[in-house]
Amino acid sequence: SQNFSAGNNEKSIEAHIGINGDANLDFLNIPLTIPEMTLPYTKLTTPQVKDISLWEKTGLKEFLKTTKQSFDLSIKAQYKKNKDQHSIPVPLDAFYAFINRNISSFNRLFKTVRNKALDFVSKSYNEAKVIFDKYKVEKSLNQQPSIYRIPGYTIPGTNIEVSPFTVKMLAFGYVIPKEISTPSITLPGPGIYVPSYTLVLPFLELPTLHVPRNLLELSFPEFKLSSTTNNNLIPAMGNITFDFSFKSSVITLNTNIGLYNQSDIVAHFLTSSSSVIDALQYKLEGTSSLKRKRGLKLATALSLSNKFVEGNHDSTISFTKKNMDASMTTTARVQIPVLRMNFKQELRGNTKSKPTVSSSIELKYDFNWPHVYTTATGAFDHKLSLESLTSYFSIESSTKGGVKAFILSKEYSGTLASEASTYLNSKGARSSVKLQGASKGDGIW
Repeated sequence: SQNFSAGNNEKSIEAHIGINGDANLDFLNIPLTIPEMTLPYTKLTTPQVKDISLWEKTGLKEFLKTTKQSFDLSIKAQYKKNKDQHSIPVPLDAFYAFINRNISSFNRLFKTVRNKALDFVSKSYNEAKVIFDKYKVEKSLNQQPSIYRIPGYTIPGTNIEVSPFTVKMLAFGYVIPKEISTPSITLPGPGIYVPSYTLVLPFLELPTLHVPRNLLELSFPEFKLSSTTNNNLIPAMGNITFDFSFKSSVITLNTNIGLYNQSDIVAHFLTSSSSVIDALQYKLEGTSSLKRKRGLKLATALSLSNKFVEGNHDSTISFTKKNMDASMTTTARVQIPVLRMNFKQELRGNTKSKPTVSSSIELKYDFNWPHVYTTATGAFDHKLSLESLTSYFSIESSTKGGVKAFILSKEYSGTLASEASTYLNSKGARSSVKLQGASKGDGIW
């Protein structure tokens, strides 16, 4: 079943959609038999599979628990209206002044075009009427009207007698008849007699066209603006929310999205799930806000939690008249059966006393795959700093890394370290680079 609703009033606009249903997966329990087949263009032959149950062999039995499945879906969107309004200036005074300066010349042009158009129509019509009347009189004097006579006849099989009848045409044309005499009809059996009738059609004439003189007085009305409005009012943005939910016997999903316009503009996002399977459970949440007091400040936060993956992200950037400041921190953790990893990244920068930027990245991991006799542990660390003024420029970078592993039961280890720096000013420049590396392998190469 499904339902839909929508509403609009002075405070909000809403829409809702709901769907629910049931599914029967009993057909997956029907045993399947797949015969032996030879793959096309090859000599490979697939073995015969007999009485296989997709419900049990594919793991759906443990995953779905039952063949009777049901679901419920709900979607809701809402917009709450804001009573505040923004006033946008629109300079209409210049537009009104332009109209006032040009309305007189436009009115004179309109009168000239109006008079010429009426004179042209009147003159053309009168000339056509004179030519038509002259043609009609000449043809009427020089030619006699044509008369077409249709002889009488008897309709075979019925003995119905039809008398002769005539059609009289105009003297100056063969299209429009002037007079038509209908035939008389006699039915011999019952003795019914229909007499003849004469139909005279009205004569085609063009009437005299009279253009009223008061039509020439047509002109534009006068407009008077009591006061000019130079501002347009636009409603302020309200609050927008969106909710989504899905429920079944295996998993339940919920999502909420909101955009709020209050003292600060805030956007919020939240989605989560709950399930009989731990791997499908998660929570993802994010918030972003824009503050407009004493400058602009944009702050964003994200977080993810799951059995195998966790992460967080925080970032801020602010602008004032004298300074700009930005920072970003990201952390992540991965924990799966063969890999454990931690990651951290930081980035900071500001222009308080001098423009500076600093960055650092840290990575640690532990890889263990006993089936192939392979393990590895290691770490990576990178740092970068930058300073700049109109008088000098400086950048420094350092990287450290190491790994210790057993690959197919063979031991391997290695380290890497590097340092680099550059300094530049109006008097000269200097730079230095240092790189160290070592590795050890036991029977790998």
